[in-house]
Amino acid sequence: MISSKAQEYRDELVKKLCDAMENGTAPWQRTWTDGDAPFNAISGRAYHGINAVNLALQSQALGHSEDGRWLTFDQAKEKGWHVKQGEKGTHVEFYKFEEKPKFDESGSPVFDADGKQKVEKNLIVKNYVVFHASQIEGIEPYVPKARNPIEDNEKAERILKESGAEIRHGGNEAFYNRTNDYIQLPEKGQFKSQADYYASALHELGHWTGYSSRLNRPASSDMKSETYAKEELVAEISSMFVSAETGIPQTKEHFENHAAYVDYWVKAVKEDPNALFRAVNQAQKASEEILKYERVREREQVETQITPEDQAIDQKPALTEQTIRDMKLIEGDTKVYLKPRVDGQQYKGKILHVDESQGYCVQQVGRQSLVVHKLERMCEVPPLGEAVKISYGTVDEKAKISIQEDRHHGLRR
Repeated sequence: MISSKAQEYRDELVKKLCDAMENGTAPWQRTWTDGDAPFNAISGRAYHGINAVNLALQSQALGHSEDGRWLTFDQAKEKGWHVKQGEKGTHVEFYKFEEKPKFDESGSPVFDADGKQKVEKNLIVKNYVVFHASQIEGIEPYVPKARNPIEDNEKAERILKESGAEIRHGGNEAFYNRTNDYIQLPEKGQFKSQADYYASALHELGHWTGYSSRLNRPASSDMKSETYAKEELVAEISSMFVSAETGIPQTKEHFENHAAYVDYWVKAVKEDPNALFRAVNQAQKASEEILKYERVREREQVETQITPEDQAIDQKPALTEQTIRDMKLIEGDTKVYLKPRVDGQQYKGKILHVDESQGYCVQQVGRQSLVVHKLERMCEVPPLGEAVKISYGTVDEKAKISIQEDRHHGLRR
């Protein structure tokens, strides 16, 4: 369920985006050549979905659309930096599924065929506050990434080829034929630039992901229908996500070619604000479908960069109970548990220490007890300083992390 406060933030974002679309300044209506997509300045992780759209829009409003760095108040404080006086933070959404034991109408527990009590999953949406790098005092100056048009074009060509999409060339139109599942593009030489060619190709590839054997999105051949306009919006945003991550530029001419749909988009979003969030969610899935082979390549590159010699040099002393005690994370006679029970176990408490290089985090559970968790066993890195619930499933499942209700106030700016 979405809290009234979260819905208030959503309504505010929808209004800002509708204004931006009408003014031609929505994040997917600008080029990504000269800047970075929004990412966390400390973890390096990119923001996705509606958060990426929201933060990109806010970066533009602050006059720093080229700098994609964002971080929380606590992250800045931990680095010795400070939020500038009078600066206002931007809300991002955090999603989690809350599991609760299932009971029938009489209040009796409901069991499955194996005798285990069933659980119900409810989607919980929470809002957190982050600040742009330009709002932080003490942070390093922004250094733009070097862009190589040749490498960008090679990457674009590779993405198109590895997608497996049938791409035909010829004629004077760019479109995706859903009936026969192919993309039609004019010859490269007919475009003003290679950037224009790849911008159009990625847009049509966004449509291609919606085919029934892939992501199976609703479609319509009626260019005046709401379904058609919504699919155009999904393709535009997915193209933005791909461009933002790969550096492949989107061009002004490309967006001008799709300006006719803006009125449809604004009308659909104003009538149903959640339509925007559905479109962004579908666009995120589409971009991941397009980039799935790039994801594999990125992981392989990271793995091949680490040689046995590097591992020997980087090897750190074994983590022991004494090293945890020496950190003096809490006062008094502390109990340290280096090997917590994992199958079906839950741990609640504040995350006091995170060491991604050594692959562990320390959680306070109880007044004088510390539990050390391996990050490789978790679905994500838990937020430092937050009270969380860490829930382990079976041996093969990653532990799930959820923020505890009573700690939401801790992310105050």
